[in-house]
Amino acid sequence: MTTDHDAAMGPTAADLAAIEQEWPLIAADLDLLDAEIAMLYAVDNGGPSPLDWRRLRRAEARVTRAAAEVATRPAHVCHGHLLVEVGMTGCGYGCKILRCQTCGAEQVSHRAVYGCPAGKSTSRVA
Repeated sequence: MTTDHDAAMGPTAADLAAIEQEWPLIAADLDLLDAEIAMLYAVDNGGPSPLDWRRLRRAEARVTRAAAEVATRPAHVCHGHLLVEVGMTGCGYGCKILRCQTCGAEQVSHRAVYGCPAGKSTSRVA
């Protein structure tokens, strides 16, 4: 996060953009924490059930998937810079072309959530 602003004003737009970029991983980590807490409570109440163990395994798998997704994003992601939509990719899934207002770099945002098969391999447009 940047520190070149008055902290009393709250996070900058760039700070919020960086948080949003990593939000899938943050949410998965919170789910894992919930599952781990449930396991601790279960130990005091007769031990974890098969459902508790399944919930923990699924939460761990979500963290792994989210971490892999965050790690495979393009090398040039303008953290600290504001990205604006400048067009559509034309792939048919509503994916977008984004441009950094600070450095002018562009990147394509293919989203697997929209059903785009290219969503796993986001590429940069130069």
